[in-house]
Amino acid sequence: MRIIIGALWLVLFLVLFAFAVNNTAETDLHFFAGMATRAPLIALLLAFFIAGFAFGYIALMPAWVSQRVELRRLRRLTSRPVDTATAAVRAPGSNFDPGATDVIQSVARGARTTT
Repeated sequence: MRIIIGALWLVLFLVLFAFAVNNTAETDLHFFAGMATRAPLIALLLAFFIAGFAFGYIALMPAWVSQRVELRRLRRLTSRPVDTATAAVRAPGSNFDPGATDVIQSVARGARTTT
């Protein structure tokens, strides 16, 4: 299986390399207010690809940070030992079930539970 995946990556690289070699012609890139620049087409494509990757990464950062904070909170919650007698006395109106720590741990690990 590794050989097949490696071969597919090699083919993809060769196709993209051939694309780059065939698109070395100078191209005009026109901006607003009459400004323009001249560069090889493959350089412009690479620059816009990198810029798109960077913008996508920055756009996903808030979601990643909030998920990491939630995971840290759940791990901290499950790492504390829970005494069932004091938990009932401490929070009589609470719906917290001390047996639910397994479910919380599996959710924190990203696993699906069927309970």
